[in-house]
Amino acid sequence: MQPKPDNSRNLPSRAQWRWLLPTVLATLGLYWLLRELGGEFSLASLRRHHDDFLTLIEHHPVAAVLLTFLLHTLLAALALPGASLLMLAAGSGFGAALGTLLCLSGCTAGATLAMLASRHWLEPVVRRRYAPQLGVFDARITSDGAAYLFSLRLLPVLPFVVVNLAAGLTHMRTWTFTWVSFLGMAAGTFVYVNAGTELGHVRELSDLHSPGVLGSLLALALLPWLGKLLTRRRTDKASA
Repeated sequence: MQPKPDNSRNLPSRAQWRWLLPTVLATLGLYWLLRELGGEFSLASLRRHHDDFLTLIEHHPVAAVLLTFLLHTLLAALALPGASLLMLAAGSGFGAALGTLLCLSGCTAGATLAMLASRHWLEPVVRRRYAPQLGVFDARITSDGAAYLFSLRLLPVLPFVVVNLAAGLTHMRTWTFTWVSFLGMAAGTFVYVNAGTELGHVRELSDLHSPGVLGSLLALALLPWLGKLLTRRRTDKASA
């Protein structure tokens, strides 16, 4: 009598099941959002449904806060598009301060979840998919640490998803990744959320990428490198 084949290897692991629920929730949430927007997720549709969003906040403030946070978390974790428009919506509904806090917290939580997934579950896939970027990223994290991550968050020369997944394969601590990401994304998030407070004046998302805004982000991105340079010079003088 032949033994029965072991099909347990074909079943999803516990880690996979943990990620299945957020994936389903994100899909359903985005489907509902697109349906409410008439199938079009754009700046124009956001303006058309602005009053509906304000009504939701007025009658169900807690649900609106949780929905905004959860959507940003899922979009960031699963690398789905739409975060910029949601930041504008948050600014129009919650104001600059609360809107920035909600969006920034959600984006940071999603980025951290993606980083942990890469570290504990997706390592083989990430190494195959992003092999060219991983070597440089790991070397820069080893040499420059949090300063390099901070600069990437301010000026995303690498895609958001690549930074999250690549960081999971380095020795950077989770807490360091989280707080540096939070601080690094604060300025860019505020730009979008604050623009949402005057949604009627924003014609295109490209309007937010003015030379002044980009120059400010560049200056902020250079701050940690300036600090490292000054520290290194002081160390050299002390050892001389």
